[in-house]
Amino acid sequence: MVAYYILPTYKQAKQVIWDSLAKEHIPAVIVDKYNDSELAVYYKNGSIQRFVGCEDVDKHRGISPQDVVFDEYSEMSEEIWTAIIQPVLRENHGTATFVFTPKGKNHSWKLLQQAKENPQWFVSIKNVYETNAIPIDEIEEAKKGMSEALFKQEFMCEFQEGAGQVFRRINENLYSGHLAIEPGKTFHIGVDLAKYQDWTVLTPFDLNEFKVGLQDRFNQIDWNLQEARIEAMHLRYNKALIRLDSTGIGDPIYENLQRKNLPVNPFVFTEKSKEMLLENLIILLEQDKIKLPADQGLIDELEGFHYKYNELTRHVKMESPLTDDRVMSLALSVWDIPAYPVSYHQQEQKDLVKQFDSYRKKHLR
Repeated sequence: MVAYYILPTYKQAKQVIWDSLAKEHIPAVIVDKYNDSELAVYYKNGSIQRFVGCEDVDKHRGISPQDVVFDEYSEMSEEIWTAIIQPVLRENHGTATFVFTPKGKNHSWKLLQQAKENPQWFVSIKNVYETNAIPIDEIEEAKKGMSEALFKQEFMCEFQEGAGQVFRRINENLYSGHLAIEPGKTFHIGVDLAKYQDWTVLTPFDLNEFKVGLQDRFNQIDWNLQEARIEAMHLRYNKALIRLDSTGIGDPIYENLQRKNLPVNPFVFTEKSKEMLLENLIILLEQDKIKLPADQGLIDELEGFHYKYNELTRHVKMESPLTDDRVMSLALSVWDIPAYPVSYHQQEQKDLVKQFDSYRKKHLR
């Protein structure tokens, strides 16, 4: 038998299950060998159990499991079940288990309704008080730091529409078309650099109109290529200021760009600094300060960010079930911008000049 344990990302499969739980809880007496590179357990009876992420659902086409567990199914693409796994299990007469916390009335909610109406499915919904997983005093303490809707979602397992959504007013702040690159305009560029399997993303931002431009996203990790793409966008957008993720691998790129006398500001990612970046972006969107391009990839990432209760730290944190490179690049591009667009200040100056001219004509003859 081949069994799959699927989580939203490979990182979660490795860190949450493989490194922390799998070897500790699987009895060694029934194991033939562990394969760390495959995140797979080979059992003495010939069965194989694999732990995988589903960032790219197409990578799982062609597999033939007899049993599959979906952990945090509400944070996965619906396609991993409907188009990839379900047809195979029907053919193999296999079984599937879905474990998740509600995330609004999305595909996991729809699956739950179907399961409730089908006697062949087993359904169990347990809130935090019924599981006894967290002490009562810690539950009450956590409740103080979150909204009622978020508490009902994360602790009571109720489907609250939009309860955990981080970014709001996304659709209200979309615009169509492209940024106009004109002489005299001022731009910023936010750069989130690739880490291993991630993507490098460059985001231009127009300080005259407070508009975000279309992002340049690529996953070639060659340093020279990344530097060339950053420099090209810098020149294209009127020698824009570059705000760059200089954490770890970003250091040499930052130093090289600085040696070329490019205007580059480093930003070191820590848990606290990332939280500050995201909170700034939240405020800008909620106050309708910036406009976003109608780019579905960026929209999906923004909508995917949610608040989640961390059972280890007992705190609520912002996270994305998949990648966050588009959002972090956007957040860097709009970090530390003025309260109003440059065009606003220019118009303000023109109005002051007009007022002075009018005053001078009346009183300074």
